[in-house]
Amino acid sequence: MITQAIEKVVDLSRPVELNFDGRDYTSKQIYPVKDPEPGALTVHTLSGLTDYIMTNPDGLKVEDLTIHILNFDDVRLYSPLFGGFEQRKEYIRARLIMDDFPWGQYMSIEGFNIKLQSMFIKDETVERILSIVGNIKDEKVVTVGDDGITQQVTAKAGIARVENINLPNPVTLTPYRTFLEAEQPASRFVFRMRSGNGDGELPTAALFEADGGRWKLQAIQNVKEWLHESVPAEIRIIA
Repeated sequence: MITQAIEKVVDLSRPVELNFDGRDYTSKQIYPVKDPEPGALTVHTLSGLTDYIMTNPDGLKVEDLTIHILNFDDVRLYSPLFGGFEQRKEYIRARLIMDDFPWGQYMSIEGFNIKLQSMFIKDETVERILSIVGNIKDEKVVTVGDDGITQQVTAKAGIARVENINLPNPVTLTPYRTFLEAEQPASRFVFRMRSGNGDGELPTAALFEADGGRWKLQAIQNVKEWLHESVPAEIRIIA
């Protein structure tokens, strides 16, 4: 009796092939047994990926390889299709590791100064912002106008003199946001300052992204251009 019950359960667990309107179906989900694939190597630079390609330790056919740029921080190397289930082998991937700037968050003047110097390519705009936040006096931040854009802050202009300075807005800056081998994309930001909470507390500063994420598309294009110059021409690059 128990044996018959077990056999009945086993029979019910088997998928049944069905056909409706000329289409084949099964009563249960089944999983294909695919050909084995190698575990993908992981590096964190584009140079690491190109080193693998150029040294070719696994004896791959270079003309069969495809580089897929998934995003500004993710690049992978694939084989052509193979096997009955049309698989692709992923040989190596480059995943960017980089600290992200706290966009849209007000920070202390000191913290903002440090991050601006360490996470952006230095140019005239960066130097101007640094000169403003580096010389802030303990005064209220004054908002001028009703458009929410133009601001004035009181900053030291020498030993004994202070002056009102208009904050530049919007500003074009070039933060480090993609693989360092590629050219970093510049984009627009809104630079804002806010008064401290009193008791001698200094104002805080923040940067807000203002390009709708278009910089990511430019970063992908910059990565593609770098790879075109760094890998054999036979390798296809898809972005």
